[in-house]
Amino acid sequence: MLEYLNYGGLGVFVFIAISMIILGHMEKRIPMGSYILLLTSIGAFLFMANAEFTTAQQNINDFKNKNATLKCMSGGGLYTSADTYRVSLNDGWTLDKNYFIKESLMVATHKCDRW
Repeated sequence: MLEYLNYGGLGVFVFIAISMIILGHMEKRIPMGSYILLLTSIGAFLFMANAEFTTAQQNINDFKNKNATLKCMSGGGLYTSADTYRVSLNDGWTLDKNYFIKESLMVATHKCDRW
């Protein structure tokens, strides 16, 4: 399930936690709002990771059992657009853990929608 965590957000969370530790040593007390912010951010990261995990499991189930066709996105960074692929057993795609694979192309299972 760790592969579904947002590591950019996790870096912000670590920064907030370190800031709270430093402020706690400087002021001898930490405001209650900091604890609320910390717990809320932990809950948000776990909620988002669980949502992506659930989506991936549903897509894997549809791919295996229902022989469904999925529309999957791959790539799409800051300066490039995402590529769209049609994924199904009939098109020669296979499943390897959390990726759909066809020849040398790998697409993450949580970045797909039902066609």
